[in-house]
Amino acid sequence: MLIKNFIPRPYKGENPLPTYVSDLRQYILIGNVTGGYKITLAKLTVGNSISAGNPLTHALFESYSDHGEQMAVARTRVSGHDSEFWAVKNAMFNAGIEFSNVTSCNSEEIMKSLGDWFCEQNSDIENYSLMSHIRH
Repeated sequence: MLIKNFIPRPYKGENPLPTYVSDLRQYILIGNVTGGYKITLAKLTVGNSISAGNPLTHALFESYSDHGEQMAVARTRVSGHDSEFWAVKNAMFNAGIEFSNVTSCNSEEIMKSLGDWFCEQNSDIENYSLMSHIRH
């Protein structure tokens, strides 16, 4: 499992991606809770920009408690090899997620691992689904 622990940090307001970030991809992790309820467990937005000719990957991670309460919002930007993986991992880390030793993987895999972690930690979360959306 990629996720070792998650200690949600408090919500301190929005921290949106800059308007110049393009090719946005959004992932929303939805938990299906006992009794037929659905709660948001996490949101991740990933996009790209260029600064001084160098490509950058941006990640915005919106964390939620296992009861669907919005928690910390963190964003990062990274350039270089595996930039999406590092941007996502760093943003999630800044929101309170502790990772096991992981090698580079895609954003969907990281979000699914977070869904698995939530299911293991809270027996009321029966399963989860990962929704994705691409905005240009």
